[in-house]
Amino acid sequence: MQQCHTNNQQKATVLILKYSKGGFNTLHQDLYGDVYFPIQTVLFLDEPDKYFTGGEFVLTQQIPRAQAKAIALKPKKSDMLLFTTNLKPEKGTKDYYLVKIKHGMSEVHNGERYTLGVIFHDAVS
Repeated sequence: MQQCHTNNQQKATVLILKYSKGGFNTLHQDLYGDVYFPIQTVLFLDEPDKYFTGGEFVLTQQIPRAQAKAIALKPKKSDMLLFTTNLKPEKGTKDYYLVKIKHGMSEVHNGERYTLGVIFHDAVS
């Protein structure tokens, strides 16, 4: 937090997200300044297929010189997911390399979906 504030990043980034029918979140990274924590978390507050349909959590891995690899997850109520804010190491044939990770959410078909997002760094004010 000290590093964030020194770099004029003083806006809290914890948020509750609500998505209704037709709502989605495009693939993105939560980088709100030069200083960021390497891990973030999301807590799922509703049971899929009971309160909403669709709305899968999506992660993509941008592998160097290749197409992006998508991973769709369907967490249950009270599940928590920890994931990288930006990059993760990946074992290659000879050595490790860095893979850029983005996250988002597929379209909600019916109902309402709630999540709690915790980004462990502050944003530029």
